[in-house]
Amino acid sequence: MSAARTRATIERFNSVQVYVHALLAISIFVLWLTGLPLTFNEPLGWLIEVFGYANVIDIHIAAGVVLIATMLYYGVYLALGLVTGASTWKHFMFGVDDIYEVVAQLKWLAGLGPEPESGKYTFLQKAEIWIIAFEVGVMIVTGLLLWMLGMLQSTSPNLPMLIMRDVHAIVAVTMLMGVSFHLFMTHVKEFPMDGSMFHGQVDVGRACNEWQQWAKDSIGSSTLPCDERTHSTILTSGMVFTMLLFFVIWTGVILQYVFSPLPTGPSLTQTIAPNTLPGGTLGLVYLVGLNLAALVCIVSVFAIGYGLYVRFAERTAA
Repeated sequence: MSAARTRATIERFNSVQVYVHALLAISIFVLWLTGLPLTFNEPLGWLIEVFGYANVIDIHIAAGVVLIATMLYYGVYLALGLVTGASTWKHFMFGVDDIYEVVAQLKWLAGLGPEPESGKYTFLQKAEIWIIAFEVGVMIVTGLLLWMLGMLQSTSPNLPMLIMRDVHAIVAVTMLMGVSFHLFMTHVKEFPMDGSMFHGQVDVGRACNEWQQWAKDSIGSSTLPCDERTHSTILTSGMVFTMLLFFVIWTGVILQYVFSPLPTGPSLTQTIAPNTLPGGTLGLVYLVGLNLAALVCIVSVFAIGYGLYVRFAERTAA
């Protein structure tokens, strides 16, 4: 770390954003932790054995309720912020500046120019916000439809339920891939854990390197001592490996659900690709990958809980 850096901090997230982020993250991780064993019974059946099938269902529903309530609350909070001027569309809406930033970023990655100076949220972070919001919306709608259809349907699942189940599972695992990317790029790099998601503050040095224009605007200076960032082959390789692993899991969801037999139809996978199912020759890949995903969910829930505990302890001591 450069000696010119300062330990001064800038507020990046207020208290509402900290708690909303924590509640959303916990509810989503718990939804995955309870939804994955319902989707893949064989590789993750031990979770159902430990907690019980009925309890897994109840926890899944409770986590869904928390997710919906938190989303509604933050939607109202954000709308009020835009009306009162406390928030701005620029933080999460795409604009012309983002196009220039994309071009500059590609030049920097190719070694043809300097790293672009980003605002409070980079174009990639804005994309993450909208993608996750869309995926959460689809999961909420399909989850509610599954719940209502399940309450009305006393016999075996019908075609509408099977379609909703397919969409729900595919979007959930796709979102798992995206959040894994988010965890890697945003939190894991700040080893062992990004503390700004709990106390809301970021070091000026980090802000200077990752969101240089925002740091300059916040401090009111255009001469901050920003270091030029370099690429990490290890981090990049780890990210690529993780994405490939989750892509294999995502493919398994497609094969397990979309190509699974309808109540009155044949199984396409048994005819076309019988060895690609989780129980086939790639079973070990699914076993390791899905249990790794479950482990990530468990560790993340405990990490968020610990971060909130530290926040409460520091504020109590102060």
